[in-house]
Amino acid sequence: MSSSRSEYANPLRKKPLLLGAIAFSLCCFALPVVAQEPEPQNAFPNAPSANTPAVTATVGTPISNEHYLTFGERAHVYARNIFTFETIVGPAFGAGIGQWEDEPPAWRGGAEGYGKRFGSGAARRSISETIRFGVAAIDGEDPRYFHAENRGIWARTKHAVASSFVSQTSHGVTIPAFSRFLGVYGAAFIADAWYPDNRVSARDAVTRGTTSFAGGIGFHLLREFLPFHKDNK
Repeated sequence: MSSSRSEYANPLRKKPLLLGAIAFSLCCFALPVVAQEPEPQNAFPNAPSANTPAVTATVGTPISNEHYLTFGERAHVYARNIFTFETIVGPAFGAGIGQWEDEPPAWRGGAEGYGKRFGSGAARRSISETIRFGVAAIDGEDPRYFHAENRGIWARTKHAVASSFVSQTSHGVTIPAFSRFLGVYGAAFIADAWYPDNRVSARDAVTRGTTSFAGGIGFHLLREFLPFHKDNK
């Protein structure tokens, strides 16, 4: 009975390629949205236009000086991202889903099982943010989330989704969010160190990473629409 339950408890485990395809499709949808955003005025007067070939090739749009981050400011943003409501709510929600699905089965149920699942989610979150901090410091990405301004609900929704796939840099362009991708999937693979042996594979890690990435899109939507959330500055 238990083996039958573990086999069918989490149907998403059998569809990592489908989840990856969905994420890739959203990425393809998001990049044109960002590329079409209006160019801010008086931002980097000497910077190349978004219509120049060199910038267009990297989906570039100039950004204002307020997006520039020193290393100290990056460290401050990193510390804030480690201790946010997402650090608690995300792992707690994920642990609840895992508890309901009995996934992984080896962690069983009860308070002990929930604690293991919550601790795993919190550890992955911290590892993901640490990797993201390092990568963003190297390639100049700005890890903060900025709200859309003066837009309708649908446009704000597209902005929140697009912001999950691209990041602005201190050089005045937007690029794929390498730090976020590497952080989420890197943490998913590192988690193999404490997951049960029957949940340690590339397929399992990709599924965990894709689920976490989808959760990040949800939190971006919450940040965009919940009135008590401010830009992460």
